[in-house]
Parts: sequence; structure tokens; C-alpha cells
Amino acid sequence: MGLFNWLLSVIYKSMFLTGDSGLRRAHVMSKVLFTISLVFVYTLYSEKSPIILPVLVVLGLIHAGIEWVIAILTLAGLAGLYLAGSAYLLSLTGLYTMIPLQVFIIALRAMAIAISIMLVFNTISPIELYNTLYLLGAKYFSSYTLLLWRLIPLGLRNFIDSLTVGYLKKEKTIKRLPSATASIIEAGWFIEEYSYWRLRVKSKTQIPLARTTLHTLILLISSLIVLLLIKIL
Repeated sequence: MGLFNWLLSVIYKSMFLTGDSGLRRAHVMSKVLFTISLVFVYTLYSEKSPIILPVLVVLGLIHAGIEWVIAILTLAGLAGLYLAGSAYLLSLTGLYTMIPLQVFIIALRAMAIAISIMLVFNTISPIELYNTLYLLGAKYFSSYTLLLWRLIPLGLRNFIDSLTVGYLKKEKTIKRLPSATASIIEAGWFIEEYSYWRLRVKSKTQIPLARTTLHTLILLISSLIVLLLIKIL
């Protein structure tokens, strides 16, 4: 598997490995409070943000399991290495000085932010978005959230599969991009044709969403732990 193809696979797993399960079934207010606690940490105590990394990893295990955690740590690690490496290379110009510990802390901060963003994204339920738009009166557009949530992972999966075929045929990635892009367009056309009438009529009702008390409590407790860690340490 080529490097570009491997990176896309990691991104795919980070965003769409699970369906409407795990932390997506927590109550929306617990998600809001968890997001606020993370924003609070990164806004006022950014230098301490690496402290909450273990909490984020445990939440990832609860939400989607070890495969998701490995994917998100890989993606966050790449982001951390890039930012830390860029900061260190810039320090060599003499604009400022950096010691190895500072480089390491920058990498950890970047990892914490990246994991937090992906974790918050993974708590978003497309059904909740649909119901929210329905309650706001956007009944013509509420179905688009469900269709896009289906199209994006399907298109990305087709894109990856097309690149894999090119890799097995020993084709250059850049030459395979047009056909890989065409596979996304084809998937979009298929979903649009299949959902023709859904896109042209109002949504008739909300979709029942099964919330779980356990995942709601987990998010609320995690928010409290994050704030306590920042205050105590």
C-alpha cells in the first residue's frame, strides 16, 4: 500500500470506523459540556493540555475500540511531529531558541488537540443533526445530513479502493487520481438517484434516537476529570 493510500485509510478509520453507536448515543447536553471543557482547557491552560491525553485515549477505547485509538494516535502523532519539527527547524534560523523538551511538549499539545477534535467529531450523531434541522423547520434539507453522512465514507472508501487497484497495477498515484475521483462522483450519482424523492419532499417526522445513560455519564465524568486534572496538576 502506498503512503498516500495508507494515510487516507487512517483518516477514514479516524472519522468513520463506527456507526451511530458508542459516544454518539450520549445525551446532546453531555456532548456540549464535554466540548466546553476541552475548549476551556485549550484556551486558558494550553500548556497543561498534554495532561488530558490519557483521558482522551480511554474515551476512544470506550467509544470505538483499539483500532480507532491506533488510527487516531497515528494521525495525531503525524500532526504533532510536523508541528514540532517545523517549530524546531524555524528555531535554527535564530529567531528563538528551543530545547528538546519544548519540542516534545509541542508535539504532545498538537496530539491532544488533534485527538480532541476527532473525538468531538465522533460524538456527533447524524440522526441528531437531522432531528435538529427538522425542529428548526428546515424539513427540506434535514435529509441531506443523512445522505452526506452516507456519501462521504462511501466515496472515501471507493477512492481508497481505486488507489489500491492502481498500486497493485504499479500505476503512479497521480495518474490514478482521475479515476479515483470519478468513483466518488459515481457514488454520489447513485445516492442521488436512489434518494430522488427524499431530496424533493419535506421530512415527515423525527427519527427516534436511542440514547444510553452509560455513555452520557461517561462524558459527564470525563468532563469533570479533565477540569480536575488541569486544576490539580
